[in-house]
Amino acid sequence: MKVMNALFAFLTLIKVWQILNFYKITEKQVTIIIGLVGLSFPLIRFATENETYIVPLFFALAASFNYLKYLDNREIKNLLNASIWASVSILFHQIYIFWWLGLLLGIILGKRKMHIFLYFLISIITPLTYLIVIMTTQGGLNWDSIFRFIYGDFNHGANLEITSRGFFFSFVNLIRSFVQIQGYIFNIVRENLLLSIPGIISFFYVVYAFLKFPVKGTVNISRRFLQIHVLILILQYIFAVLSSGNAEFMVMIPVLVFILFPFYFSGFEKFLFRLLIGMAIWNISYGLIPLHYQNQAPEQFLCDAALSVNEPVIIASDDQLLKSMIYYQTGDTTISNIYKSPAILQMSGKNTINLDEVIVNALRRRSIVYTNCLDEKTLSRQSIIEGTVNIDFFRKYETILTKSWKRSTGTSSIHIIAKSGLSGF
Repeated sequence: MKVMNALFAFLTLIKVWQILNFYKITEKQVTIIIGLVGLSFPLIRFATENETYIVPLFFALAASFNYLKYLDNREIKNLLNASIWASVSILFHQIYIFWWLGLLLGIILGKRKMHIFLYFLISIITPLTYLIVIMTTQGGLNWDSIFRFIYGDFNHGANLEITSRGFFFSFVNLIRSFVQIQGYIFNIVRENLLLSIPGIISFFYVVYAFLKFPVKGTVNISRRFLQIHVLILILQYIFAVLSSGNAEFMVMIPVLVFILFPFYFSGFEKFLFRLLIGMAIWNISYGLIPLHYQNQAPEQFLCDAALSVNEPVIIASDDQLLKSMIYYQTGDTTISNIYKSPAILQMSGKNTINLDEVIVNALRRRSIVYTNCLDEKTLSRQSIIEGTVNIDFFRKYETILTKSWKRSTGTSSIHIIAKSGLSGF
């Protein structure tokens, strides 16, 4: 997965290069912008993780590049390619429906009915593919299975709402779309003050860049292309706000910002170059290196325990991470002794009573019950959302610290649940 993500990150940069080179931008300016896109934190993060957020971004940019060529020559093949790639991006992640809608609006503004029809016709591949998936995963094709599939994410805790917390996280993660911001950075600096030097240098370059912000310039690219992509940028951000400021839904923001920037400003080369130096130093020092060298021993300990002969019960702060690690290491997808944390259950709208039953029954069988839900947490979106739910849940049990590791993200601990204080079980 990481190899695939790294490959698609590289291909994404090629698409950015193609879009920028379509109009008269110097090779040096293109290189700087590609550097900014490639060194923005989401690209660094998801190009080196087992997530799929880079892949749909590549296809969305491929759609935009073909739309740009379509605006230039009105050739049908470019329109069809734009529709195909926009549809494929949705298949990898539904959030790119806004990218597809933006390009659709651009086609509609062209006032060519046949072109609008063709864009829609090609886009049918998306619902058809989803219908095939529903038929094969939901036990047949009917209205109930369709609605179960469409609203599956919301039944598992995802929701769209306007909250003050959503606005707060949206603002923080908007900044994180360019540079890493996380509580562990304070831990790193606190452990060794010399590690603050990259931050100071980075801060200097960013401030210096904004002190000499470029002036507004003349647009030398299709205005409709710019307007449509500004709209896409706004729609993607609004959806992220409604999704409690989900950082994964903002991966495309720095890409769009840096692609659009040179067409609205002139004399921007020095500004972007200084910004590039600042972002590169910060994201490599406080993003790429710490995440790459983070100790995975706590998670590996729980994975090994889950696969042991005794099959202990494991209540994990991130059950999907453990299951993914086991899958990549063994190919096993049948692990049944790893359970979601109380906080995850609560956020999913599920009762924790069943988890109590699992723990108590395991203790009655004299099985070991491990949990890493009592870790020392640094300030992050997850720690704020979860609050004290896990701690409050495990207060009813006697827990024994069995192992701990000191990491930049805080002290990671494995506890054994030794005794239940519940009555009625």
